[in-house]
Amino acid sequence: MVESLLLRWVLTVVFAAAALWGLHRLIRAEPIATVSGRLAQAGQDQAVPASPAMRISAAWHVVMSAAMIAMCWPWGMAIPVNPQLVVFGVMTGWFLVLAADVRWCTAHRRWQQLHHAAMAAGMFWMLAAMPALMSHAPVEPGHTRHHAMGAGVLAAAEAPAPANAVMVVSLVLGAYFVLSALPWLSAAVDIGRSARTRPQRAAAYEATCNAAMTTGMGAMFLAVL
Repeated sequence: MVESLLLRWVLTVVFAAAALWGLHRLIRAEPIATVSGRLAQAGQDQAVPASPAMRISAAWHVVMSAAMIAMCWPWGMAIPVNPQLVVFGVMTGWFLVLAADVRWCTAHRRWQQLHHAAMAAGMFWMLAAMPALMSHAPVEPGHTRHHAMGAGVLAAAEAPAPANAVMVVSLVLGAYFVLSALPWLSAAVDIGRSARTRPQRAAAYEATCNAAMTTGMGAMFLAVL
């Protein structure tokens, strides 16, 4: 759980905005230009028709955004961990399949699908590693240690764990996600600068939301250290 109330609200707004965009993509399923700043600058981006794979990916992003919001707040502890692990395991596999054959979802490049898989895997890691992280987190006098991963694993927080290794991995993941937001942000600027059509504007919004989600995930990893 994120301790800073201000950061909680900032991340909640970011993830809620990403969820709304995902819902829009899921419901409307409009054509979208290729999410590539290089192709946009060269005038080679093409509008890609909506497909079932795009809608499924949009739904996954809505689920991920909702889970991130829950992780920020104490009430998220009521959500069981194991079902979430299953969801994010399946989500990771889905995006790996898309990365292996981008023809299923041609609006995103292979590296972007791999990034989505890394985001889902990062959620899996955060859920699995949170007990070890929280067991070594400083606790203020008069406060009870708690986290947003569900009561089912709360007891595990007191068990010995290789916390140093867990913290190092979490630090690396946090830094990776913060830095990996830069290509998305660059794509959003490049596409938005030359956007003339609705699919091109949709691609700019898509890149912006991914940049925001990625930065938010990186901030969450760093906040729990």
